[in-house]
Amino acid sequence: MDTVEDIMTEKVVTCSPTASTLEVQELMVKNHISRVVVDAKNKPIGIITQKDVVDFLLADKSRRGLEEIKAEEVMSKELDTVKPTAPVSDAARTMIGEKISSLVVIDEDGKLKGIVTKADLATYLARKGFEIYTVRDFMMSNPITVKPSHSIFLAVSLMTEHEISRVVVIDEENEPVGIITLADVTMISNLLKPAKVLMEGKPIFMKGLVALPRDIYLLTARDFMTPHPICISRDADLADAAKLMTRHAISGLPVTDNSGKLVGIVTKSDLTRAVASMKG
Repeated sequence: MDTVEDIMTEKVVTCSPTASTLEVQELMVKNHISRVVVDAKNKPIGIITQKDVVDFLLADKSRRGLEEIKAEEVMSKELDTVKPTAPVSDAARTMIGEKISSLVVIDEDGKLKGIVTKADLATYLARKGFEIYTVRDFMMSNPITVKPSHSIFLAVSLMTEHEISRVVVIDEENEPVGIITLADVTMISNLLKPAKVLMEGKPIFMKGLVALPRDIYLLTARDFMTPHPICISRDADLADAAKLMTRHAISGLPVTDNSGKLVGIVTKSDLTRAVASMKG
């Protein structure tokens, strides 16, 4: 039986409770990760995800910058943990039940041993799940979409409202032309405090573009989306979807029909549901 210890990531990126949110953001960017464990004396006390950062900044009414907000303010304090000996399928079921994307792995003394994420489960499915499921079996139909000309703030609002990590950008023919993820939003998280941006009056730099503060409300999905998203057919093997996500370090794929029209989306959450249903 495969256990958490077989698939977990042992080298965990951590920060102290007093680290600034800016430092946390820099750790995420530097290490190409979407979460940082808050650690005190080698015992995990919380976790900060990209979603935590975005949600906090949207709700925070102060005019503080990221460098002024401490990790302990933003972190999720109710930490979900797992033992190294737990079966992989049990870890997947826990993530689904708790609606989370990772479990912190601890030993009997509560010491940090590693972390298991949906990315680890995707890698596991890519190795173990060939010819078991198709994309159609686990994809979500009718994904949330925006047009290239829609405001970036609409895209962020939709992600928050629907508690999702990405929106697909479609053209007039309902074909996917881009994707906006929480990672993209985290990269420009300072813009989620427009009052502070306007007050400081400094130019805004994002994805190779420069905008003046007065133009902040004119920014669109086109300005931030990753164009030409990797897509997959709804009839493809789900293990192939897992391989694509693992190879390209992405968390979701627009799903298309034979004519290239958007019919759904498959994410690492869907892969997690598939692992939860696997035996052994």
